Amino acid sequence: VGVIPVSYFIRNMEETHMNLNHHGLGPNGTKAIAIALVSNTTITCLELEDNWILEEGALALMQMLHENYYIQELNVSNNHLDSPGAKIITDFLLENTSSLWSIQLAGNNFNDETAHMFCNALTSNYRIKVLDLSHNEFSEKGGEQLGHMLVLNEGLQTLNLSWNQLNLKGALSLCHSLRGLRPWGMHSKSTLLWPTWISATTT
Repeated sequence: VGVIPVSYFIRNMEETHMNLNHHGLGPNGTKAIAIALVSNTTITCLELEDNWILEEGALALMQMLHENYYIQELNVSNNHLDSPGAKIITDFLLENTSSLWSIQLAGNNFNDETAHMFCNALTSNYRIKVLDLSHNEFSEKGGEQLGHMLVLNEGLQTLNLSWNQLNLKGALSLCHSLRGLRPWGMHSKSTLLWPTWISATTT
């Protein structure tokens, strides 16, 4: 693919935790990393925050996860994924085939147009336990849609929506969804809302 993975990556391929945050990989560097990880059986946590991976990098990672069943935690926050990247990731989550249980997607310019993508993907996905969507651009409509997803989802335990623009209506919709969970699920989910331009404790 025309690039060489950074030396840190090569030195640490046998470790369980790979941290490549802020390395300026770009989409091509991410593709190289993804290719190398297809057959890797030791890394379980992969951090790629702030690398400008764009939708091309997201696609390479999701293709890798189709083959790699060892990675359980993925951090691709602050990577300018935008709506095309959200579509790639949610299409993958909809298939529900990997070992991934934690995914951090903070600061990727996701807005209400992408909220329904996450709702569709997570309504039937029981593997994802931790989802970080903080520092995005969800507003009231997105909050309502994600709240509806929480009622139907049977696996998610922590959803971080802090630093969005849910406003009172969106935050209350999420709170009402949590209140309506079945008795055995009441203590299994937590939703981090503060700050979301309001305090979620204000009713």
